[in-house]
Amino acid sequence: MKEAALVLSRARALARRLSALEEGPIRTRAAARALAGEGAAGAARLLADAVALAGEGERALAAALGEALLTPGPELVYEQLAALYAAAVAGGHETVRSLLVAPPPRRSYREPRDRADPGVGHLTLGHKKALARGDRDPDLLARLAAEGEPVVVRELLKNPRLTEELVVRIAARRPCRPETLRCLHDDRRWRTRQAVVRAIALNPFAEPELVAKLLPRLGTRELDAIAADGSLHALVRALASRLVAGRAGGTGAPPADGR
Repeated sequence: MKEAALVLSRARALARRLSALEEGPIRTRAAARALAGEGAAGAARLLADAVALAGEGERALAAALGEALLTPGPELVYEQLAALYAAAVAGGHETVRSLLVAPPPRRSYREPRDRADPGVGHLTLGHKKALARGDRDPDLLARLAAEGEPVVVRELLKNPRLTEELVVRIAARRPCRPETLRCLHDDRRWRTRQAVVRAIALNPFAEPELVAKLLPRLGTRELDAIAADGSLHALVRALASRLVAGRAGGTGAPPADGR
């Protein structure tokens, strides 16, 4: 028991160190170095502890480590990720193992037949990108968002007049390109917004690899809804169920509002 408490205390200390860094590449690289420095077995344990802390409402560590797994670089290379997966399997860390797999989305994207919007469909891609960056008309921005072109959405996310409501609409759109959902997550302005995270997680066109890293950030009620949603990937539903079971089993209760 004392050893487990000591390990969890180290995880909390790492969460504090990472929280002191600016959210973005610097924090992500620091999280990757922390994982790599633990060795495979230690990294698996650290991820398990991060998930446990997320169940207690302390989600900063899970978010930082999730970013490190999504965008591996020189600090955390493929061979280390493979060893981490093997250690998670050997150690019985099923939730951690689920964080490290990358199956295709539950729903495959197909271009809708009625895609053309008479208001913007005739515009060139370059014109759409320019409008997305700087136009003030909320109706036009909504039309550009509805088309869901990843390169246009990426420019749209730079528009200071973009609202959270419109970003959530993009994230909830079905059908939706997986690349569009990933570019929403990649944007530092929006990826920490709980409503955006929830909309991505509930979209069957999202990559399970991406959703798996987002689930520890959600509240128990939200995870329950995901676990019961038959339109989502089986891996996503199973991981949501395990997270709920882990919280109920004593890894920590979420705040009263379920977040």
